[in-house]
Amino acid sequence: MSKGKWGESFLKSGLPLEHLTLMTLRSLGWSCYPHITYERKNREGQNSWFELDSLAIYDKENNNTQLSFLIECKYHDLSRFWFFLPYIKSALDSDKFSDDSILNIAPLQTLANPRNSTFLNLAPTSSWGIVVSEDGSKQDNAVNTAIQQLANGFVPHCMDMSFASYMVKYHVTPFVQALIPMIVTNAKIYILKQSVSDLDVIRNATSPEQIADETQWTWCYFQPSELQLRNNFDFIDEYKKDSSTKSICKVSPFKERMYTFALRPQWILIINIKSLENAINTITSIFMSLPTKKIHDILMPQKDKQKKTK
Repeated sequence: MSKGKWGESFLKSGLPLEHLTLMTLRSLGWSCYPHITYERKNREGQNSWFELDSLAIYDKENNNTQLSFLIECKYHDLSRFWFFLPYIKSALDSDKFSDDSILNIAPLQTLANPRNSTFLNLAPTSSWGIVVSEDGSKQDNAVNTAIQQLANGFVPHCMDMSFASYMVKYHVTPFVQALIPMIVTNAKIYILKQSVSDLDVIRNATSPEQIADETQWTWCYFQPSELQLRNNFDFIDEYKKDSSTKSICKVSPFKERMYTFALRPQWILIINIKSLENAINTITSIFMSLPTKKIHDILMPQKDKQKKTK
């Protein structure tokens, strides 16, 4: 095997990138769990097991709320990079830009100000990513593959990890979990400039920088398909029928929160591995400073209400 080829072969397996991601997170005080499995229906409608690369949970809590990341890693050789469209904000998007839409806290919403927009200001927003090659050849869209993997596993993971686990742990250490889906890559990340309005400008560009802005990380907006939405709602309906989850599904705050997750995730964090430490530190610092409610304070009014109706 020629010099250097074996190393690139090892890198293309994706294992070194996954390892470096977990090592970085662990050094920052995160507990990491590789190879997260979940069960859902496949394309044929049969229950099947699927896997996501890893889950990371911060070892400290903000009151009763823990920050976590659901992670996919994608490696590319240096001749390929990722291109995204800019996400154009509109006046109708206020809910999409809320901290609630980023943090996905479950099974209870503990943010004191869930409609505030703190996190999306940290990095450029984008949508619809693709893989581009320097030689002009068409590439498999690893960006879309990673996004779909996270989107397909997000609701099943949240139901099992956030809602079901809460029932088991509530009597010992009550907590809720904020979950941000994240894709880590070694590829350069570009967002098309909004000023580009001519296809010939793109065709004649000699470098990505002529038509796009490079960024170390971006919040990528995800719009689920009708099939994705239907699958999410169906999964939640089936989840509520399970005998082991009926008790939590009867409690109003949990039940109401549960169905909001059929529309999630709305935003996926996409980041170059070189900036992972800086981005994680920034997000963690802001999260830990957010005003949050304690679980006891949220549930007590509900318990008082139930007593009055008896």
